[in-house]
Parts: sequence; structure tokens; C-alpha cells
Amino acid sequence: MKISENFEYPLLPEWTTAEIITASEFYEAVEKVYTTGIEREEFLAKHKKFLQMEPAIMTQKQLDRDFEQASGLSIYQAVKLAKATTGKRVKFNEKG
Repeated sequence: MKISENFEYPLLPEWTTAEIITASEFYEAVEKVYTTGIEREEFLAKHKKFLQMEPAIMTQKQLDRDFEQASGLSIYQAVKLAKATTGKRVKFNEKG
């Protein structure tokens, strides 16, 4: 999977500064799943915080589509892998 190098995170104009930080930290965690790997519990905690911040499923799906279009990375696939992983770290294999 080719990861875009220069892209902007999808952010909503109505978000507060704290919410933008929460979203950015989660997007960064998704990037780590595809690159260096991340502790599973850390990733799931950031995901939970993101879901609490943006509870609307339709908005979550739109943000995932926007993020994937901009970066080439899927939030859905990263979360799916994290939930299926039993080890301490989450990382996509290069073979994929």
C-alpha cells in the first residue's frame, strides 16, 4: 500500500481545539499501524477517545473516507486489525 506523503487530516470546522488534537492523535495512531506499529492498548484507547468525541457513525464513516482518500490509509482496516490482534503491538505486514 502506497502512503501519501503530504496530506492534511480531515477536520471539521465545528471541532474545538481539544477535539482537533484528539482527532489528530488518532489519525497519527492509524498512520503508525501502517508504518512503525503501535501498542494495541494505546491505539484502542485513542480510538475510543475519538469515538466519544465524534459519536455520529455517519460522520465517522465520512472522516474515514476522507482520510483514506488523502492518505491511502483506512481507519476501518486499522481498527479491524487492532480488534483482531491478540499481541501487544498492531502493525500491518508489508505483504498485505
